[in-house]
Amino acid sequence: MKRTISAMSGKGSVNHNRRIFTAENVDPTRTHLNVEYCYTPIEQAYDKLFGEALAAYNAKQKRKDRCIENYYEKIRQSKQEKPFYEVIFQIGNKDDMGAATENGQLAATILDQFLKDFIKRNPQLHVYSAHLHMDEATPHLHIDFIPFTTGSTRGLSTRVSLKQALADQGIKGEGRSMTERDLWVQREKEALAGLMLEHGIEWEQKDEHREHLSVLEYKKEQRAQELAEVEQTLEKAKQQKVAVREVAQIEAKPLPLTSKVIVEREDYDKLVSAAQKYVVQEQKEGKLRKMLREAKAVIADLKEKLAATTKELASLKSVTGRLRTADLEEENSRLKEKLRSYEDTIERNNLWSLFGKRRRRAEKKGQAI
Repeated sequence: MKRTISAMSGKGSVNHNRRIFTAENVDPTRTHLNVEYCYTPIEQAYDKLFGEALAAYNAKQKRKDRCIENYYEKIRQSKQEKPFYEVIFQIGNKDDMGAATENGQLAATILDQFLKDFIKRNPQLHVYSAHLHMDEATPHLHIDFIPFTTGSTRGLSTRVSLKQALADQGIKGEGRSMTERDLWVQREKEALAGLMLEHGIEWEQKDEHREHLSVLEYKKEQRAQELAEVEQTLEKAKQQKVAVREVAQIEAKPLPLTSKVIVEREDYDKLVSAAQKYVVQEQKEGKLRKMLREAKAVIADLKEKLAATTKELASLKSVTGRLRTADLEEENSRLKEKLRSYEDTIERNNLWSLFGKRRRRAEKKGQAI
């Protein structure tokens, strides 16, 4: 028989997993069939994992404000790392692997073995809480873990990091479309599929149109086809010199990825990025050409105004030259003569006045002038 595999990111509600409270979709009469593999309060788990490294880090600090009082709280409030992760694994669905059926019990057996292998397979993922639920529609496994890396030269020598934890386990991503976590989830699904096969259950990978190809091979083939389409579009754009608005319509078409599929799209994204850069460059050049046209128009207008001003200045100079006529020169000479005549008269008057004053003084004294 064939069954699907689900690997979902959980909310990490440990109280729900431990049935501290009961949700509506839970059958309380079956809760006793649940399995709690392990549970440690997360603060205690952090102290166990990072307590020694935290003490060593704080001892090196010369300033008190650089010490870390509570590493769990620091990570909980961080925007770069999460304090823990939860993943939920399930085989089939309520119709073909119902919890109350024989197939449901088979699913529980497989998931039980899967968890044991999971812990061995992932030494950098500290599982502090793990629960198998048999009181919901379909058996499923909650695994809550803290990813950590050791030997760090920055911050704590042992610190939280999902990316580095998976890298320490030999899993490295290749861009946003195929992250370390995506690759890791795919690997865990394949491990679960191997256990299922030992019990006669084949992994049914839905949304696959060519079952003889593996998931990765099929998606790589689809990616290659879309890359070819983009390349053809770019080539047509270059040959036909399409308008900028048409080139701008080239966008990245998202691949129909599901939780079952991980595929490399970095090359595809690069081609689309190149097309968009080409559009931006064309737009910039268009703006520059427009600015150049406007500048030329302004220069032409200034030239016209300069020519008009030059012409007006020449006209004023001509008028100034015409103002100095013979009549004006003659009038000017006549006025100058009058001015000299007035000045002579004033001078004579001044002399006569002076002479009169002296004469009157002499008469008073009985002297002759």
